[in-house]
Amino acid sequence: MRVVARAHPRTRNWLVGLGLLAVALLALNFFAQGGLQSLSLQLVAWQRDFHRALTMAITNFSGTPSASAWATLLGISFAYGVFHAAGPGHGKAVLTTYLLSQGGAVRRALGLSFAASLLQGVVAISLVVVLVHGLGWVTRQAMGSVVWVEQASFLMVALLGAWLCWRAIRQLRRQPAGGHAHAHDHSHAHGHSHAHDHAHCCGGHHHVDPQQAADWRTALATVVSIGIRPCSGGVLLLGAASLLGQFAVGVAAVMVMALGTALTVSALALASVFARGWAEKQLARQNGLQRGARLLSWVALAGGLAIMSLGISLSVTGISQPTSAPMLGEPPARSAPAQPPAGGGHPFGG
Repeated sequence: MRVVARAHPRTRNWLVGLGLLAVALLALNFFAQGGLQSLSLQLVAWQRDFHRALTMAITNFSGTPSASAWATLLGISFAYGVFHAAGPGHGKAVLTTYLLSQGGAVRRALGLSFAASLLQGVVAISLVVVLVHGLGWVTRQAMGSVVWVEQASFLMVALLGAWLCWRAIRQLRRQPAGGHAHAHDHSHAHGHSHAHDHAHCCGGHHHVDPQQAADWRTALATVVSIGIRPCSGGVLLLGAASLLGQFAVGVAAVMVMALGTALTVSALALASVFARGWAEKQLARQNGLQRGARLLSWVALAGGLAIMSLGISLSVTGISQPTSAPMLGEPPARSAPAQPPAGGGHPFGG
């Protein structure tokens, strides 16, 4: 009777934990694809308003480069970065799913968040430099090219998910043979993560595998798959700044925008790390280190599958939809300067 009484809560706890994680992964996948239609449409409208505000701010700064105009431009850019990160997007879904299912320390989560956000800003700057300054494209054409870069990002997300699945499968295959050594290593070196280089899935420091946490290739792939997709607002702002002869100002505003994105994404990443840490402790306490580690390896496999399916579904959706410059309809054109510079153009090349 005593054995049955203890087995039941163990089974219930880890099933509840895995169930909550599965629901979280599905919710992230659903939200990343704009599943909440009414909210998604409202966010699109707000983003269009932000685009107008950005072009008006850079136009006003070009006409009157005062301290207040500068502060307004940077403030709107920062607010847009925070807003953009808070809305639906595959980058946040990939990062949070990665940290929930694969594990990661606080420093790692912050590093990934800031690196991916800053990379988005750098890619937006590079895109405008090459297409607008180098090839002479107008901003509307540069915005349309974001679709193709986005497809590359989706493909990298799918490949990242496949790689994580392969790692999790290899992890599961190795675990049965090293069960006793694993338990010994963990009890002998508890609290020293660097001593676990050959003890797989210890589950003691927010990691499925300590070696995985130090794998810079996986971290780099995660950052690139998220950050290679430039922010549309950044491209728009840089295009307008280029036409107005304020490209350096636009670069500064885009980097401030990336900082706002990084702060929001970091908050989501930290929440994922703390949730993962709590789940690991519960699994280790209720099921033991060895069994808990195996369950976490299955969670890592589920996370890899979720990331891979997200990349594939977004890629298929992007291919099936017509390519057009996002958020560039007739409303933004009203934010063009009343007296454009020589050449008769405006920030949208229309």
